[in-house]
Parts: sequence; structure tokens; C-alpha cells
Amino acid sequence: MARSVFASLVLFSTACQSQVVPQYSRPGQLTGTAFGIPGVNAEYDYVIVGAGIAGSVVAARLTEHSNATVALIEAGGFYEFGNGNWSQIPAYSNRWIRQAPDMPQPLIDWGLRTEPQVNGRVIRYTQGKNLGGSSGRNQMLYHRGSKGSYDAWAEKVGDDAYRWENMLPFFKRTMQFSPNAERRPENTAAGVYDADAFSAEGGPLQVSLPAYVEPVSNYAPAVFEAMGLERQPGSSSGRLDGYAWWQYTVNPETGLRSSAESSLLQQAFNRPSLTTYINAQARNIVFNDTKATGVNVTINGQYPFVLSARKEVISAAGAWASTVHSPQLLMVSGIGPRSTLENLNISVVSDLPGVGQHIHDSCSIGGPSYEIKAPEYEALRNSSTAERTWEANSLLLNHASGPLSTGGGGTVAWYKIPEAVRAQMSPAARTVLEALPSDWPELEFNIASSETALSVNATNNVMASVGVLLIAASSRGNVSIRSASNLDPPVVNPNWLRDPIDQEVAVQGYKIARAALGSLDSRVRVGSEMFPGANVTSDAQILEALKSRIGAIHHAGGGCGMGKDGDPDAVVDSNGRVFGVQSLRVIDSSSFAFVPPGHTQGTTYGHAEKLVQDMLNEM
Repeated sequence: MARSVFASLVLFSTACQSQVVPQYSRPGQLTGTAFGIPGVNAEYDYVIVGAGIAGSVVAARLTEHSNATVALIEAGGFYEFGNGNWSQIPAYSNRWIRQAPDMPQPLIDWGLRTEPQVNGRVIRYTQGKNLGGSSGRNQMLYHRGSKGSYDAWAEKVGDDAYRWENMLPFFKRTMQFSPNAERRPENTAAGVYDADAFSAEGGPLQVSLPAYVEPVSNYAPAVFEAMGLERQPGSSSGRLDGYAWWQYTVNPETGLRSSAESSLLQQAFNRPSLTTYINAQARNIVFNDTKATGVNVTINGQYPFVLSARKEVISAAGAWASTVHSPQLLMVSGIGPRSTLENLNISVVSDLPGVGQHIHDSCSIGGPSYEIKAPEYEALRNSSTAERTWEANSLLLNHASGPLSTGGGGTVAWYKIPEAVRAQMSPAARTVLEALPSDWPELEFNIASSETALSVNATNNVMASVGVLLIAASSRGNVSIRSASNLDPPVVNPNWLRDPIDQEVAVQGYKIARAALGSLDSRVRVGSEMFPGANVTSDAQILEALKSRIGAIHHAGGGCGMGKDGDPDAVVDSNGRVFGVQSLRVIDSSSFAFVPPGHTQGTTYGHAEKLVQDMLNEM
């Protein structure tokens, strides 16, 4: 394993943490010249705000394929230093994606909180504040949307470049796929993956099949087939209509997280044309009339300086992080709804009412839960926690496998609500669902358990559940600003389940999951339903139970939405250029036309690759 001069070993004393993992690993030496000097004005060809997924792609490709000088501004630092093994080891990814407002991670998270949502709940919206953005702290799940969703995107923005067949090369460009055949366990359906969805020339992001899956995943095929679904070879070929094994952004050689920082930026840091400013916050964009000429920057709210752009400023501010902070940055800079800006005495540069509006965000609504009695867990109980931990450490460090090398249950199911179920829904709901592309699933299901191989309970059975995610939500969120300063947190309103149609879909999704999980062999399923309980039967009762479990899954897009010139809601054109001004683009998930079904990581990488290629083509 290659290590820089900054490599170190982190020791943990708690029983279920890995003992020794390289703290920093990269090809080549990280030098001080890779980083800018805070408080000193400087000029570059391009100034990029945000070193998340999209910003990392743009910075890496501009410096790889041109002689342009680039400044990259990031409000955080290295997640490897700020959060150590908790960020690098896949198994710990769930630990820091929590909803409670009193669980901050200030070195790697923005600490965003929503306005009161359903049942008055205020929810912490976890988003990466570090190099690599949320790719440094997400659950590493990689896939792409359906073919029809990208074709619909092309129709909406009037640009065939967004059709599936034209976007596929950009999806392939970022990542290198490994089937991980030497390490993959037998229960992950050896040899089943969509090989044509990947390219041997792609990279440097690492994507692989898991080297380990939790024992509860053994029951996923039975549950999903009870829903009428068939197994598919992955979820990256534009087809989302069955169940498959997840592909993860995990380096198969190390078993550790592969992020935009550990892949793209670690290569780009060696290029003298890139200068990165860490722990630096872009305060507002500087304009000369309507031309963007630079960015005002501070360090911890102090030491102001200006990074000037000879050619363009790119906002890639972060994905509620980008979906929040790009709209917020535009508004405090004078771009947004006129009434909002004038109420805060912000001079209007471009009156764009769509800034901060029409945000698409999926949500989790929990799911039915049962106790299960599985022989795999019984075998684990025969060893001590210390023995399991030692074995897990050894497997990760020596073989890049074992329970520490993966962050999820292993399987995913994509579900299109069948006609027989739609017939039970309201005319309004049927109309909305029928308007979706025919290959766009409305629901995502995941199998999860209350235990892992490292933490089985010595006396009780394991609780298994089917998680239900809404991935065709009709509700739309919004973000606004509290003041003319982006040091004040934005007003964040996801509006999950606000639309009655989403409430209908949620109830039907829960019923489907309940029936499928209840069909498990009675020798495995123990007793009656744990959540929400067998006495919860009516649609109204189910809905109230689901409202108590609603949570973020961090897949927002929009707020600086892409559209045609003349669309009153559009903020950017199909090349990411902001309407009404010059030399300013938004390249991140906030500039999606809408969020394709599922998780945003794969689409964000491809979106950024496409838009930075547009920039290179214009040089």
C-alpha cells in the first residue's frame, strides 16, 4: 500500500473499531505547494467553489487536459485527518449518517438542520464539509439512473447530450470497476455484474463488488422474489427493475473508501496548475456589472482575501450541501428571487426566481421489522466480541475483506408499482405515476438488520427490516437565506411527504414490503411484526407510523435547476451557465434538471464529467 510522508497509523482501543489503518495513502508526495496561502489575494484562470464530487472532477479534468490555472476552495479539510478510520473504513459509514440534531461532526459536516418537517421534527441533514465532499462520508453506494430518466432530462433541457447513450461515456470515464472476484463471498452471486456498463480505461475512482455481505442478505432474494422481482446484473446499465447486489466506491486492494479526494484530487495535487485552499469559505461571488470576476474568501470568518478569475467562476459548493450552498452562494451574491434579495438589502445582479426552489429529494420512511433466528448469527454468537473484532481487523488489513470492508446490507431492489396496486390509488396519484418514464421505479427496497457480524447480541434474536425509500417523490423542497451573510445557516425545507401523492405511495410501498417480509419461512421469522406492529392495519395508521420514521437519505438535487432559456424556473442552461450573467457556472447536484431514480453519487460524477468536457471544448 503506497503511503506519503504524512502516512500514519491510527490505534483505537474500543473493541469494535479497527486497530490499525493507514491514515493517509496516495500516489506520490503531498507538497506544500499544492495549497494556497490564506489571506493573500491571487489570480487564476478558473476559481472553483467546493471540492466535493463535482468540484473535484472539474478541478482534476481542467488541470489534466489543459494548461489552465485553477484555484479550488474548500470549507473543510481532509476527512482522513478530521475523522480518521471512522471515514475511511466502510463499515463505519452508517455511524455518522444520523438524523438527530445533537450529533454534530464539525470537522467534516456542515451541521445543517431542517425547518420543522412532518410531525414537527427537526432533522439534521448530514453533508460532507471536507475534500471529496459527501463522497468522503456517504455509504459508498454506486449506481446510475434509468435510461428513460436521462432521456427525460434531455427533453426538459432541450439537449440530446443528456440522453442515456450520450451520457454513458461520461459515467464510465470517472471510475474503474473491479468484480473483486478473489475476495467476493459465495453468497454475492459470483460472476453476476453488468460488465458492459464499465470501461477498462476509466478511473481513478474505484468501484467494486463487496468483499463481504452481512448474513441477513442471504434472505434478500426470497423477500424480493416474493415481490415478483427478478435478479438483475447490477444497477449501472440504465435498467432499474429488479434486485441486484450493490456496487460500492471501495478500493478492492485496500478495502477502504474510494472518494473524489482519494482518487481524483490525490492525482491532481501533483499538478502545479492546481492550487487548493482548505478550511476556506467562499463568502460571495464578485461581479463587474454582470460578469463574474472572482470570489471573496475568509478563513473561519476572518482574514478576507480575493481569488480572481480571468475566465470563469464555478460554483460546486458541495448535495443538500451543493443543493443548499450553491443556491445560498448565488443569493448572497445577488442572483435569485428579487423579493428575497431586496428584503435583505442585497443588490440584484440577476433576478432568477428559481434559485433555491424546486428541490427534489428522496426520503426514507422506515419499513416493517421482524425478529429473525438465523444460523449465521448463531454461529457468530459462539465467539466473543474480542475474537470477532480481531478476526475482522485481520481480514481488512491482510485481505481487504471481512465485515469492516463493506458499509451496507449488500442488496437493493427497484420496484415499479404494478397496475393492480395503482388501481387502488387516487386518480391524481395514478396520473402522476403514469407521467413518469416507463422504466422509472417509484420505490427502492433494502434489507437491513439490527446486528452486524461484530455486534451480535448474546441473548436476543436479530431484528431484520425492509427499508422503503421513495425515489419518485412529488413533494418539492426549497432553500432560502436568513441574511446577506452565508455564515448564517440557510433555511432548509425538504418538505418530505408534503404532497398527498407521496403519502399514498409511501403507504403502498410499506404494504408491499410488509407482505414480502412476512412471507419468510416461519423457521426464520420469529413472532409477530415488531414495527409498526400487527395492530397497525389501516392506511391512516400506517401513514402516521411512517411519519414518525421519515428521514433523510441525502439525495437532493435542484435549487439551481437546469432548463431551457425562457423557462421561468431555470437557473442554468444545459452547459451549466447561469442565466443573466457571464463567466459563472453551477456544476453540482443543484444544477440537475431533476434527480433520476435512486442515489445521486453516480449521476453527480457523470454530470460533472459532462459539464467540464463542455468547458474544455470551449477553450
